[in-house]
Amino acid sequence: MQMSWIFRAVVHTLLVVGMTYHAVDVDSHLLPYSRNLYNELWRLLNGDDQDQPLNLFTIRRGVDHVHLVLANYFSLPDVALGKLHVAPFAGIPLPYLTVVFSSPSDPDHESSRTYILDKGNEQAWPEGLRPSASSSVTREFFDTLKHMTLAMEVQFKYNFSTQGQIQLHMAVTRQLPTPPSRLSTTARSPTDYIWRYVGLIVLSGGYLILETWAFLGNVVNDTPSWRVVLVQNLSGAFVVVTNVITIACFLHAWSEAPVLVYVEPLSWTYAVASMGQWLSLLRFLSFNPRTYILGLTLKRGAPQVVEFLIGVCPLFVGYVLFGTIMFGATVPRFAGMAATATTLFALANGDEIRDTFVSLPWHGQLYLYSYIVIFAYVVLMVCIGIMEDAFFTSAFPSLWKQSTATLTEDQWRHVVELIHDRTKASHPDMVACQTDILTHVERQLF
Repeated sequence: MQMSWIFRAVVHTLLVVGMTYHAVDVDSHLLPYSRNLYNELWRLLNGDDQDQPLNLFTIRRGVDHVHLVLANYFSLPDVALGKLHVAPFAGIPLPYLTVVFSSPSDPDHESSRTYILDKGNEQAWPEGLRPSASSSVTREFFDTLKHMTLAMEVQFKYNFSTQGQIQLHMAVTRQLPTPPSRLSTTARSPTDYIWRYVGLIVLSGGYLILETWAFLGNVVNDTPSWRVVLVQNLSGAFVVVTNVITIACFLHAWSEAPVLVYVEPLSWTYAVASMGQWLSLLRFLSFNPRTYILGLTLKRGAPQVVEFLIGVCPLFVGYVLFGTIMFGATVPRFAGMAATATTLFALANGDEIRDTFVSLPWHGQLYLYSYIVIFAYVVLMVCIGIMEDAFFTSAFPSLWKQSTATLTEDQWRHVVELIHDRTKASHPDMVACQTDILTHVERQLF
């Protein structure tokens, strides 16, 4: 049994270390594609992450660059991540190329023409920009070219709040495609992660078998009641569920392996699986109360804190409603239930107190005074006291042990006889009164 426990701990440690390394490694490769989009949206399609020195393009490089930009645009549905939502390929607006060129006979005369470009349609391009065009045709096109504009549609959703001031909230995640022609010899291809996915799937699958076997062993040995088993072996059930999520996550990642991508469902499941694996690792620290003191403190104090906060919840909701209704139309910090709840929670923890006071009128300041007195000085202190008591009972159990000894009926009768004998010898006149008292105490005890 001890060896099985140690082996499971080793496998679990290897799994969480592998998942953590994978997250850090993939994030380091996505880092160039997930920063600074707010200021440099053009890089989304350009494909370069670093500023390039000003230089002269050759004709062939110019043609290749324009085609690369278009290829990047049409690959957005495959590489866009997180909160950057794009339509499927059929719904992407087609870009258009406007070419302005001069007349060979009259250089001062300009004319323009617009081309609607489609993926894989070479005939939609100007003849001089087609990859199959000869050098003479391309040279003739660039000789008459004044300038050209490649326009692609990008849409944003804005959320305006007009309460004394205009607030603009724009959330865009930058994700750049990485065409194979642009990859250096040292860059990692998305398909290089396939074997890592296989290894992590095998490791998490093996660990799932070990934990399921141990969990089912407890079912057979302890009790046939599933409810009792789940309560007594909650950590084992949590580990089994976490490993199922982990395997599902890496199977999903395997299916997305051709593209280095954190699609939103994959990010969500991987985040839950990673956190769950690290949390379940805490149970292996229970062999030493000193290393497991956080778990013991939460186990003893968290239920009482939750019960206390449930009782406080109606009061907090009342303050939230009052602040939203009273000040929501004039003060942005109280514009809506969510904003008011966030502001009040920050105030209870000592954040933004002065700024919030300044933004409210005098009756609003009285409202904040009462809230801070109740929640910062009473509610918060009670929660701290509950957790402090749970900590000391976990760290110093010998000082807080309560006697579990009970008094049996035979022992009680013996005590009553001793009291009667002593009373008859010392105070005979008090025997009747004392008998009534002892009878009442006996009914309370038994």
